[in-house]
Amino acid sequence: MGKVRAGIIGCGKFAQAQHLPNCQRAENIELYYCSSRSEAGRKAAESFGAKKISSDYRDLLRDPGVDMVILSVPHQQHQFFIQETLAAGKHLLCEKPMTMTLPEAYQVIRLVQEKGVKLCVDYNRRFSPSMVELKASFLRNRRQPSGKPRVYVQEAKRRRWPEEEQTVMVVRINDESLTYGGVHIDWQEGGGQIIGEGCHWLDLMPWLIEERPVEIVATGSTRLNYIVNLKFESGSLGCLIFSASGTFEYPKELIEIQDHGKIFRSECFVENQYFGRGERTIKKFPLQFDYFPEIGQEGGLSGYLKKIDAMGREYEQTGQFRYVFPDKGHFNLLTSFAEAILKDQPSPVDELAGMRATYLCLRAMDSIRLGKVLPVNLEDWDMYVHS
Repeated sequence: MGKVRAGIIGCGKFAQAQHLPNCQRAENIELYYCSSRSEAGRKAAESFGAKKISSDYRDLLRDPGVDMVILSVPHQQHQFFIQETLAAGKHLLCEKPMTMTLPEAYQVIRLVQEKGVKLCVDYNRRFSPSMVELKASFLRNRRQPSGKPRVYVQEAKRRRWPEEEQTVMVVRINDESLTYGGVHIDWQEGGGQIIGEGCHWLDLMPWLIEERPVEIVATGSTRLNYIVNLKFESGSLGCLIFSASGTFEYPKELIEIQDHGKIFRSECFVENQYFGRGERTIKKFPLQFDYFPEIGQEGGLSGYLKKIDAMGREYEQTGQFRYVFPDKGHFNLLTSFAEAILKDQPSPVDELAGMRATYLCLRAMDSIRLGKVLPVNLEDWDMYVHS
């Protein structure tokens, strides 16, 4: 198997938690070049075995040995570094959100076309093993519902109402604002928690249901707590509930889909639960990084909760924080993009997908500010860029 030579611009906390170790363990990637303005970042790159290290990103972009750049910088800097990287003719994996405005997204799409390179946005949850399994199980049921109710039926012979053909999805996010750095909620630098975090699930929901949203309405705050409702082409519904008033002592993400008499739910990527029509199935998924393998060996939600408790006790006793990572798909997305480069295949999460997530975030923010239901316009969703 060939290898993609990767360069990383920005070697801060997230790169050290994901990009550096993922590049190190990937069979189709060589951690070739790292650029960081901080000494700590450069030392981290060295510890993970980077072949070349510089404090100037331009050295990395000028190096002909770099095939792919991983961009790990603050949101506000995405547009600048995306343009610099694409202009240098490098393939690019960019953290979310791709851009913070639609004019910026337009420029990115145009540059990708002009330079003939591939861009991938790090909407990793599409590649989480739990999400892949949940989507496959849900779509099988939607296409061919099976089984019969076994608890209570009152009108078994009436015709089905149109609403009963719809899918209803809820994404509940339990977050804790005390863990935020100021950059995440700075009005300009981070853009608030819709553009900064909500983009993950506003990308995930249309991907799961495989439909285009046609309507959006949101309430709450563009900075912290909010609820976003989507209506899809078929009339199916999606609801994203984001709370920064919760606690990291409980898992962050719950995804639940209700469809044709069944429920498909994922507890923070470690346990999927399927119920209905005579079915009750539990599927457990291993963690990506586990610093407490001797604790919670039963896995799934109960095992994950025990590991969270162990993480908290260690932090109280030593001040050391070793986060226990569920497998949210970061590694799988990275290696899938590298494979797309090696085989000259389409990007797994391309620039159009990046634009659409940004667009939904902006529409949600406009809905909050205006207090209105807003359309998801086809001409914006399918942004046309003349090549």
